Amino acid sequence: MNKAIDRSAPVFRINHLVKEFGPLRAVDDVSAEIFHGEAVFIIGPSGSGKSTFLRCLNLLEEPTSGEILFKGRKINAPKTPVNKFRQQVGMVFQHFNLFPHLTILENITIAPVKTGRSTRVEAVAKADALLKRIGLYAKRDAYPQQLSGGQKQRIAIVRSLVMNPDVILFDEPTSALDPEMVGEVLSLMKELAGEGLTMIVVTHEIGFAREVATRVMFMDRGRVLEEGEPGGFFNSPSNPRLRDFLSRVL
Repeated sequence: MNKAIDRSAPVFRINHLVKEFGPLRAVDDVSAEIFHGEAVFIIGPSGSGKSTFLRCLNLLEEPTSGEILFKGRKINAPKTPVNKFRQQVGMVFQHFNLFPHLTILENITIAPVKTGRSTRVEAVAKADALLKRIGLYAKRDAYPQQLSGGQKQRIAIVRSLVMNPDVILFDEPTSALDPEMVGEVLSLMKELAGEGLTMIVVTHEIGFAREVATRVMFMDRGRVLEEGEPGGFFNSPSNPRLRDFLSRVL
């Protein structure tokens, strides 16, 4: 994609990251850099460690070893102000995680107001602008159970955007949706990527990764086996495991 990527300093630098669950090494010595303006897509078979790696970046999983630096500061260190860090790194989950007892507007504005990122007036104004942008302003006073899956996921994305994050992490954001609802979520993500939002996306939507990513990483058994720009990555993969994987999914 034709977008500006700031390579002067990585927003994330990951060094030799390991995450173990008992004898299972879900993330196995992964090192990577993520730059402002990148849309980095992570693909691979189920159980390859993609989502665990992503959850480590937001400290939803505590790494076993290695280090994660965010804007130059190590975040997986004792006394890290985790909540303050998470205000800068949004996350969109498979299952929306909206509060069922709150209206759509309340779901979107509760975090920026509670954390002091915005006043209520500022948060409502931004929420309304974003809801109008995605065509869901009429649903601002509805409750999550009154929305379709695709609508809920777009609201979950808006909820992250209203915090003005440096990065948004997407953990298989379309995997829980009916097929006819996938397109509306992917369309919004494509728009955001084109505007330069820094995104790290775990997905099984290989065609979408090919179209939108600035860089693609392939994980298997906890390791990154290959990465690169979409053209070479998909058209002439060098790793035999990646070639086998792509032959099954393309």
